[in-house]
Amino acid sequence: MRSLLLLLICGLGLEAPGSDLLSPAISRVFPLGGQRGTTLDLEILGEYLSNATTVEFDCADIAWAGTTYASSGKLGGSLAIAPGAPLGTHLLRVRTPEGFSKSALFNVGQFPDLREVEPNDRPGQAQAVPDLPVEVQGALEGAADVDVYAIEARAGQRWSIDLRSIEHGSAVEAKMFLLTTEGRRVAFNDDRNDYLESPFIEHTFARDGKYLIKIDQYRGPRGFNFGKSSTYTLGISALPTIHFASPLGAEVGRNARIALYGKALDDVSQVHLTALRGAEYARMTFPYTMPVHFRPDPPRSDRIPRIEGTIVRRSSEAVEAEFAIPEDSDAGLWRIRASGTNGVAEGPIIELSRHPDFSESAAPEADWRDGGYAINGALEKPGERDVFAIHVVAGEPLHFWTLATQLGVPHLDPVLSLRDREGKRVAENDDVVAGQGTLLGNPDSSLFYTPEQDGVLFLTLEDRTKRGGPSYQYRLKVRSELPGFQLFTTPENFAVERGGEAEIKVHLVREEGFEGPVSVWFEGMPPAVEAPRARFRADQLFVPNADGADMIIPEIAFRIGVPDSLPPGTYPIRVFGTPAGEESSPDRRVVEARSTLIMGPLLDLWNFVRRPLPSIELTALDPLEARLSSSTKSVTVVQGGEARLELTASNVPEDSSVRVEGLPPNVAFSASHQGDQVIVTLKAALTAPAGTYDISAEALVRGRWAPTGVIGMKVASAARLRARQ
Repeated sequence: MRSLLLLLICGLGLEAPGSDLLSPAISRVFPLGGQRGTTLDLEILGEYLSNATTVEFDCADIAWAGTTYASSGKLGGSLAIAPGAPLGTHLLRVRTPEGFSKSALFNVGQFPDLREVEPNDRPGQAQAVPDLPVEVQGALEGAADVDVYAIEARAGQRWSIDLRSIEHGSAVEAKMFLLTTEGRRVAFNDDRNDYLESPFIEHTFARDGKYLIKIDQYRGPRGFNFGKSSTYTLGISALPTIHFASPLGAEVGRNARIALYGKALDDVSQVHLTALRGAEYARMTFPYTMPVHFRPDPPRSDRIPRIEGTIVRRSSEAVEAEFAIPEDSDAGLWRIRASGTNGVAEGPIIELSRHPDFSESAAPEADWRDGGYAINGALEKPGERDVFAIHVVAGEPLHFWTLATQLGVPHLDPVLSLRDREGKRVAENDDVVAGQGTLLGNPDSSLFYTPEQDGVLFLTLEDRTKRGGPSYQYRLKVRSELPGFQLFTTPENFAVERGGEAEIKVHLVREEGFEGPVSVWFEGMPPAVEAPRARFRADQLFVPNADGADMIIPEIAFRIGVPDSLPPGTYPIRVFGTPAGEESSPDRRVVEARSTLIMGPLLDLWNFVRRPLPSIELTALDPLEARLSSSTKSVTVVQGGEARLELTASNVPEDSSVRVEGLPPNVAFSASHQGDQVIVTLKAALTAPAGTYDISAEALVRGRWAPTGVIGMKVASAARLRARQ
């Protein structure tokens, strides 16, 4: 298993300094998903969630039906999923009077759910899975946790065992074993491909009997653990497996044949395309070269654009469908799905474009002077190199780039090189941005080149390690354009109290070859809010750090002040940039900054989750002036003993009610006011369960809770303490 301790990004400081708002945060959603057409209980762990008013989703097909429990560290409630809710990943965020949380992910499935029940760490404790197909919702709690499930299988049955975590809203990396009840290994998987570090097993059983599925987590050489972000969905079904599609793109307004390759595809009776929703952009990076839509999703599933295909050929290993792509179809990314008696199988992502598409054999007909084009190709054999002749014009800039790993191609790491007639290399690019797997990296290639003379150059596309095969599909794009830049803002949710100010940062990501200063400005600010301007210097570069293990990303911090007169609410704003040298030109290039869900190196040291958000939002609010805080991050109380927490209180009236949330059974508390302090005494009975818990103290002030952050509480065993003494 590849080490995850790579490519951490430095220098961003995303905590919005200067603001003392108790911004709500999400650290975990459990379960990670649920079956459409059902109502379920959802638990959200985080911080400052006590005053949550609702949980918002990216479509109306998923609705928060009511809150049953709310404290600083935990929010619980009921979730209703409509029968027609779109399958797959969705965005959610918690709304409070103190603003929005950052977004998190929830997944809509098609099979019945089963919740994990502990203890199930050993084969003798295996949790029975009585009915298949199923989606087991579980979590690897703590570094030592292992989960074991028992299923019954018959000879000749084929089951796919699909563990989903990374790219679906969780950080946990796992390895998965299929075992006999005697412990003999039947199958094993660690990483399902080069870029997705969650396991997948497809197996046809030779004998009737009981089998065990063991899920163990990656711990690393330093005992790494995934903390609270450890949930997963274990899908066990007879769905077809789709390994790859060919080709990876098609032209809007034309007919296209697309073949899917995999296993058990003879069950497929229908194939369709759906426009990619925001939560499905799992391979987004900065910079990116795939087309990304920063826009709201349709409110309901029946409004998501869909293109039906007609099956023209089908076997167990391949299904081919013809699509008549309407002229009014949106250009961009679309998801392929295949349906049959066993359910709906998720296929790869393809691109629909408005520029001409060519096969490899027809590539000599392509001309970039017609506005650009795409070539659908494949490196079908190990060591294969595809070479294309490019007629260049002196001074005309060209951009060559690939779409492969960004679309989910499982293994290809493309490299582009440009050579003259003598074979001399004049330009080359390996990765859009250096990295690996689910971390920062984007292994697709992006090459800019401006020739100095007319002539013919030869563009070569090959795999970095000379691999090849039928699945090594790619989409090569060519267009005349100069290198540019991308902008993004942090934090995701920008909240400021009325009469105060807060900080928003704009980050500059340069494409290779782009140099010079960049001017940045704001538009669409609310009334009486100043729209600031600034400039990135030419020497502020997007480059690897000195140790080569992270990136330096230029940033500008803007202080935004909001007057008392601005009504509370959420205001979409826009941020733009242009090369400073083009600022006065009517043909200047203007780039819009984007807000992005980033739970990765840019924020929490990991980049398992990255999704485009539809807008940058400024939320003006009236914060709770009362504060209850603790300088103590953890406390220990022994069974039969007590412990004391000294809390600092600000604007908390002495008659305010104080509660302590998250206490286990048989642990009681009392609270007293002493000036600007609140003293909380915790008393554990001898019968209090030993363990570690997340608690918070909260004072009720004018109808809102003023909570501390989460405090770790350990209940220590009195018997073990006496034994050590």
